[in-house]
Amino acid sequence: MAAVAETGKRLNLNLSDRAYDELSTIAREGRRSMTEVVRLGIGLVRLALEAQRKGQTLAVVTREGQAIREIVLPE
Repeated sequence: MAAVAETGKRLNLNLSDRAYDELSTIAREGRRSMTEVVRLGIGLVRLALEAQRKGQTLAVVTREGQAIREIVLPE
C-alpha cells in the first residue's frame, strides 16, 4: 500500500526571539515538532472561541473538578 503524502499550505511567519524560544521549548518538552505545537494551538483557540460564542469558558481544573485557572482570549 502506497503512503499518502500530506498536503497543505506553507506558512512563513515572524516571531520575536522570545516567542520563538517559547515555541521551541514547548515543542522540545512535549516531544513534538513546532508545526504540531502550532496546530495544537490553533485547535485550542478554536475551542476557546466556540466556547466564548456560547457564553462558556475554558478552564484548567483539578482532578476533583475545581477550576484553578480560566482560559480567556483577549478581545
